[in-house]
Amino acid sequence: MLPSVIFVGPTKCGTTWVDSYLRTRSDVVLPTDTKETFFFDKVFERGKGWYEKQFADRPGIAVEVAPSLFHKPQARSNLAQTLPQARIVVIYRDPLDRAVSHYFHYRKEGARAMPIREMAEIHPDIVDAGMFHKNAMAWEELFPGQVSYLRYSDLRQDVRGFCTRLCATIGIPDTVPPDQALSDRKVNAASVPRSAGLARITRRGAEFARRVGAHGLVNRLRSTSLKGAVFSGGEDVEAEREGIRAEVGALSEALCRDRIAFEKMLDEHLSLPRGRQNDGSQIDADVIADSRGENPKTICFKCDDNVSG
Repeated sequence: MLPSVIFVGPTKCGTTWVDSYLRTRSDVVLPTDTKETFFFDKVFERGKGWYEKQFADRPGIAVEVAPSLFHKPQARSNLAQTLPQARIVVIYRDPLDRAVSHYFHYRKEGARAMPIREMAEIHPDIVDAGMFHKNAMAWEELFPGQVSYLRYSDLRQDVRGFCTRLCATIGIPDTVPPDQALSDRKVNAASVPRSAGLARITRRGAEFARRVGAHGLVNRLRSTSLKGAVFSGGEDVEAEREGIRAEVGALSEALCRDRIAFEKMLDEHLSLPRGRQNDGSQIDADVIADSRGENPKTICFKCDDNVSG
């Protein structure tokens, strides 16, 4: 079975939560032995037959939640070649807010504390994956009329409403788990590891296991108990978080320009309110000034990582 819907991300936009929710449903078929196959961006040489075998042959709509794909041109091309009729789903999160979360993703994996601009030089996807307008236009070109958009802010503020829109997007009945199962679920909360070295070794082990197809080992490395032991338990990061939030407005002028262009485009799809996003991120002249370094400490984010991916 091949999927007809691909959530292409980007990362840190609630995709882990989406995957967890879809796995509660019997009418959705996701990869059997792993959360994300990385077929289109890392192991495409294994061929379409290998990819098809990752999905159980049973009734239901096949879906993959693959947030690593969003900003990768070759992955887009590979996906279009393999699944030209697929529904592509993008989840929008304010890109500056997303960049903060992505910074702490790398801290959780063992990176040392540093200015976010320095982290983005080491890990360019902190900026690249947040270029929503640039990347969405590339997806629209390859999949005309097949790209849908959801909002991360809806997931944070109105989980039931988000589920309704998600179900409508992929064409499944609007049934949701009990309220508590949705509202209390915390996925990928930000933290730093007790041992940065052990976190890096574990991450590299998971990457190697994934490359050789050892999904069972990857799942064990990603198990809740092991993740808690390896990737959390370090020092409190709240002071560091506030510092990174203060820096992020000056991270990339191009990122800020792209955000404004994408929000204008998204208005046509989702009727987003102008001026302020519901996730608490300011969209006004201060953002542009921050992006130029004119007043880099005026921007204020009211974000957290209770629901992320």
